[in-house]
Amino acid sequence: METGQVLAEKNADERRSPASTTKIMTALVALENANLDDEMTASENAINSVPYDYVTAGIKVGETLKFKDLLDLMMITSANEASNVIAENVAKDGTLQGFTELMNLKAAALGLDGTHFTNSSGKEEEDHYTTARDLAKLSREAMKLDTFREVVGRTEFTLPDTNLRKSSEWKAGHLTYTNELLRSHSRYYSKVTGIKTGYTDLAGLCLVASAVNPDGLELISVVLGAEDKTHQFEDSQKLLEYGFKNFSYQQLTKKGEYVSRFEVADAVDGKKVEIITNNDFSHILPLDEEVRNQKLKVIKTFNEPFIAPIEQGQTVGKIEYIYDGKSIGVVELVSKEAIEKTTIAILRDKYKEIINDERFIFGVKAAGLAIVAIFILGFILRLINRKRRRRFNYYSSRKNNYRFRDYR
Repeated sequence: METGQVLAEKNADERRSPASTTKIMTALVALENANLDDEMTASENAINSVPYDYVTAGIKVGETLKFKDLLDLMMITSANEASNVIAENVAKDGTLQGFTELMNLKAAALGLDGTHFTNSSGKEEEDHYTTARDLAKLSREAMKLDTFREVVGRTEFTLPDTNLRKSSEWKAGHLTYTNELLRSHSRYYSKVTGIKTGYTDLAGLCLVASAVNPDGLELISVVLGAEDKTHQFEDSQKLLEYGFKNFSYQQLTKKGEYVSRFEVADAVDGKKVEIITNNDFSHILPLDEEVRNQKLKVIKTFNEPFIAPIEQGQTVGKIEYIYDGKSIGVVELVSKEAIEKTTIAILRDKYKEIINDERFIFGVKAAGLAIVAIFILGFILRLINRKRRRRFNYYSSRKNNYRFRDYR
């Protein structure tokens, strides 16, 4: 139940009428939106919308019960008007339709793609359907709630005092628990923990069951459309026993388990990185070692090459487990200890960092351009000075010539 694995299936995605297994969703939605001590009153519509040949507890119009008592009647005895009373009192608009909208929203949120609800009790309607796979997913979610789990695991219930009668005045001698598997015994499981029966002419006999073995492994079975109670309960028991007999919850990895050791470039004293697992990982796998080894593949991936520094606990790879072609989990691999970098490597990397830094490169280029500019400017200034000297010499020469002529 914990992993959601499917250990065996047949026609798991075939659309079927769910009958009263519908009430699993009714209970889940109600428990998420109401308190157990909330008082809920039965309307005329809630009572009279139940077909005459469906199971009822005999709740009266205008009668007020606590949610927890209605939950017992709905899930243990499968009383159909109890589910309608819950639905109307939980729905924001106070209608059965408003509650089925909540049911379908929850179904969508859980990814129940083969499911659609039109009522809260399981009454036969054309667009009211589900699949065995979806019921297993739904039940797995519902069993996470302690209250739900406690109710569906019981065979006993109490008819309460209400605003219209005392507990002793209920005429409900016909009411009893419907999940007969709760009283079963098996060498393969220690306790049946739930969940819900169902029956209509169209749906046949249905049972969503769950059980746990002494090792704490809990499984869910779904049987839909059984022809008689023998198949309804015996087939469910056989399914559960098959799971417990052939599978177990097996630990594939422990946290801190040694995996490998690798050389690390630039490590002080040439220290190697020791790689360990960072988490536990368990999965339900076949007890048959040969079958398990045929279908289970372990793929290790390391983040090579390893270069110092490496921090303690740094992710350095992963282990992926593949079973029967599907990934069943990933374990992170980390460094057991820190690996320091040598001083020479630090200086070398700092030098590389500096010469590759964009600001440094820009500065070098700018300095180069400045030097070129200075050189060009100096060259131009020298040319200008040469021209000036030539002019000065020219004019000085002419002036001296004039003086010489005058002298003569």
